[in-house]
This record gives sequence, C-alpha cells and structure tokens, in this order.
Amino acid sequence: GAALMQEGLARLQALGFLAVSLWVLAGNNRAIRFYEQFGFKPDGTTKVENRPGGLELHEVRYVNKLDTLKV
Repeated sequence: GAALMQEGLARLQALGFLAVSLWVLAGNNRAIRFYEQFGFKPDGTTKVENRPGGLELHEVRYVNKLDTLKV
C-alpha cells in the first residue's frame, strides 16, 4: 500500500497536479493514519451518503497539496 501511494503521488506531481483529494469514512482511524503519513489533511468538508436499509456513511475529505510533496 505505501509503495503504491508513494508512486501514485509522485506521478501526479510529475504530471503537474497541484493537489489530490480523497474521501475516508469518519472513524476509520487506520485509513486516516495511513493517509496522514503521506501528507493528507482534512479540509473540513464532510458528506453523508445514504445507503439501502437506512445506512448512513459519514465521510471526510482529505487533501494533499502536491506542491509541498517531498517524494
């Protein structure tokens, strides 16, 4: 996982992207720690996705500003 993330971020930066974002389930601390290791930070945006059976998925957007990335 880490090698793939590092390679993906490096390629996006090489292509000239300034930032990349992703959504993570609120409370998924393992995933949050993983993304934070690669410079992702929450930007304050949240959403709730309604799924069948009344299930609500609470998500938080994380952003990595690639212009400050060191790979």
